[in-house]
Amino acid sequence: MKRVTIGDVATHAGVSTATVSRVLNGGLVAESTAARVWESAESLGYSPNALTKSIFAGRSSTIGVVIRDLSSPFYLDLIRGIDEVAAANDSPVMLANTYRRTDREAAQVQAMDQQRVRGLVITADETADNHARRMAENGTPCVIIARTAPGLHSVSLDDVAAGRLMAAHLGDCGRSRVGVLSGRHRPTQVKRAEGLRQGLSERGLPQPEEVLVENEDEVDGAVGSLLRRNDTVVCTTGRLTVSVHMALTHRGLGIPDDVGFLTMDDFPWASTLGISVVTQPSYEMGRRAAELIVEEPATPARIVFQPTLIARGSCGSGA
Repeated sequence: MKRVTIGDVATHAGVSTATVSRVLNGGLVAESTAARVWESAESLGYSPNALTKSIFAGRSSTIGVVIRDLSSPFYLDLIRGIDEVAAANDSPVMLANTYRRTDREAAQVQAMDQQRVRGLVITADETADNHARRMAENGTPCVIIARTAPGLHSVSLDDVAAGRLMAAHLGDCGRSRVGVLSGRHRPTQVKRAEGLRQGLSERGLPQPEEVLVENEDEVDGAVGSLLRRNDTVVCTTGRLTVSVHMALTHRGLGIPDDVGFLTMDDFPWASTLGISVVTQPSYEMGRRAAELIVEEPATPARIVFQPTLIARGSCGSGA
């Protein structure tokens, strides 16, 4: 069947297409005329053209979300929080995954701008910041997740506090020889390691040994290197948790009897495997990011959430 058009609605209601357009876009029209147009639209099963509406409004109702890596458990609840607020405000969500490629990050942000999205949530690196700032200057609210950027809204975690939580838990569990595995070039992980060092130092414990990895292929070798001098492995990113856990268990090591393990971000199997984690409230962070787009505060807002430790015994028993 042919899709019902705005012309069909106009003919059915006995008005012009311009009148139908004004009614559908909230323009000033006599109440009786508006009622007749809406009755005709419902009778014919007319679905308003979102593209046409966006032309009248100057931007669409869509909230764009550029995700750096959907393989990380952190992003699943983040997206759920964004989607719930978006749905409550009649905004669909347009999602793009950049697969951790900086060239895709800038391209996806530019594509969102070309789509004239209502607002944009970004978890990408700094490579896309300049374009996001131009969008914000042109009236499109943009929110950076997990870090801050001048001129843009941000929703992040107190990452230094996350590291300090790790140090406190390790100290309570009697762990003193700590190896840290982090991904490269991520400010969030740098701050977590910084907080860990601070917390261990305040407890009179040795400074941790750190190894940086670029991808999962490097994890096994990095874990082997850390285990030569340490009895505990801390992972500052949830993305590598499974790979680190596999590297430990493939060596026949028992957790926590042979080696302690502590990581970031909770995920469904963490409780089954007994892995202790420091969590960030990703669902609430997603909701707050979407709310900033809906609310459109006049000046850049900086929202910082606090981390939580969930102890499940993978570092031993606390003091």
